[in-house]
Amino acid sequence: MQGMALALQHTELQVIIQSDSIEALSILSNENLSRSAYGHLVAEIKALMEERESIPQKIRRDQNRVADCLANYSRTESCTAVWLQRGPPCIEDLLPVDCNPIIL
Repeated sequence: MQGMALALQHTELQVIIQSDSIEALSILSNENLSRSAYGHLVAEIKALMEERESIPQKIRRDQNRVADCLANYSRTESCTAVWLQRGPPCIEDLLPVDCNPIIL
């Protein structure tokens, strides 16, 4: 949710939401109310998606190593952070191989 809010603050362009989870993308694309434990987050993300053109995009799991690394960093360091211009050292080697081309 915070990532979506930051994307809206830092660009006027459409927002492309990439995930390796078909279920997550389906929930975001579905108009029904999510009754899961994370339903409140889904509702907030959907509300943010209405502010700007948002394109959900399925990617392969092996294209999502940066996101996995950042999630593990957050879990092990018990923190959340935002990096502008440059990411943390743990993803520097992953960025070039994880970059997903955007085809519109």
